[in-house]
Amino acid sequence: MPKKKTKSSDESNEEPVINIVDRRSSLIDEEAGDETHNNIDERLPSYVEQLKLEVEEKDKRLREYIAAYKEKTGENDDFRKRLEKDNDVRLDQFKANLFARLVPILDNLNRAVQTTGANNDIEAIHQGVGMVSKQFARELKNNGVEAIETQNRKFNPQTDEVVMTEETNDPERDNMIVEELEPGYIFKEKLIKAARVKVAHLKTP
Repeated sequence: MPKKKTKSSDESNEEPVINIVDRRSSLIDEEAGDETHNNIDERLPSYVEQLKLEVEEKDKRLREYIAAYKEKTGENDDFRKRLEKDNDVRLDQFKANLFARLVPILDNLNRAVQTTGANNDIEAIHQGVGMVSKQFARELKNNGVEAIETQNRKFNPQTDEVVMTEETNDPERDNMIVEELEPGYIFKEKLIKAARVKVAHLKTP
């Protein structure tokens, strides 16, 4: 019979190998990670709160600016309305003064018309109408309205209107005003009615 092999003394005395895994480091890392995450969670609400406060402050300032703008705009509107009202009052006063001066002229003109119906005296009618014309012209001049002078000058398109023309052989009379058909008027250097005139033109050969 074969002999059974017996273990050597060295093999019988060998101790078993035990592997120890230390998980404390991973637990520490996890706890550290949780702590960092908790710190972020703790800081996040305060940061958001700060942004919220800043937004509310800016919104408050914006509302204050809008209110101030509306108040200023309202003051400007009130000032504009008062100015328009004052201008209307002044304009009405000016019209009233002007009409007060024109009414007597109308009265004189009506008297001249009545004289025409009751009297055939042409000379008296002529004198009455002449007086009314002078009175009216005087009122216009006193209020800054002046007649445009057309005698002995050339045609000016800024103040004159050509109604008729006539030919001339004299080059010096070319474009000269020959006759005033209707007077023109200016008020404080502003044209209110152009003078209607007859103008000479050089005859072409």
